[in-house]
Amino acid sequence: MNLKIGIAGISGRIGQRLVGVIEKDKNTTVSCGLVSQHSSFTLEGIEINSECTRADIWIDFSTPNAFEKVLVHCIDNKVPLLSGTTGLSKKHYNDLENASAHIPILWASNFALSINLIRHLLSNYTKLVDTKVKIAETHHVHKADKPSGTAITLAKTIKPHGMIKRLDEDNFAMDDIEIVSIREGEVAGIHTIELDNDSENLSITHTAKDPQIFAQGALDVAKWLIKQDKGFYTMGDYIESLS
Repeated sequence: MNLKIGIAGISGRIGQRLVGVIEKDKNTTVSCGLVSQHSSFTLEGIEINSECTRADIWIDFSTPNAFEKVLVHCIDNKVPLLSGTTGLSKKHYNDLENASAHIPILWASNFALSINLIRHLLSNYTKLVDTKVKIAETHHVHKADKPSGTAITLAKTIKPHGMIKRLDEDNFAMDDIEIVSIREGEVAGIHTIELDNDSENLSITHTAKDPQIFAQGALDVAKWLIKQDKGFYTMGDYIESLS
């Protein structure tokens, strides 16, 4: 089976790398790409436009506005959706939940397996030990949302019902968790979690050397998601399927 994949945000950093990893996979093809109405982006041999067209599955690394368009298309056409778009609102997450009654959906802020294993460690450790938590994230200057979706996800692993509070341009808090956002150069993504208590100090740092790690991860998950029944899935579900 040749899996035909639509990419929302195909002109972006992850979108372009997705094209590369899909083209190297003999079982997958980029069938179409979604860009903004005013974009002049083109790729030879790939249909690029500002409206969604037919695909077996859509992978979304776009913007909140484009995400809405892709989600409606996927529901109307009974097509699975895998999304890594960050900066979504509470309404968007509710829309994802509602859509999962019709199609398979997986949203994640990060498709690196290691980040999701770190989440598992954080969840267990902070349940067992009363500890102070600080998260620092560094990304390229083109990334608009602060803090990063991954930083929010890491914090919510510890405080599931926590809400982000902006302290200033680069500093945030989720309950008693400090979050610092830095934008510099072309950094693919660095996340450092500091855990400090009376007994010990732990520091965990994840450094993405290249955005391709997220593109390859998304493709791997998409090939799994296409086989699932309708429902809302997480990276935890995918990782569990590997064991």
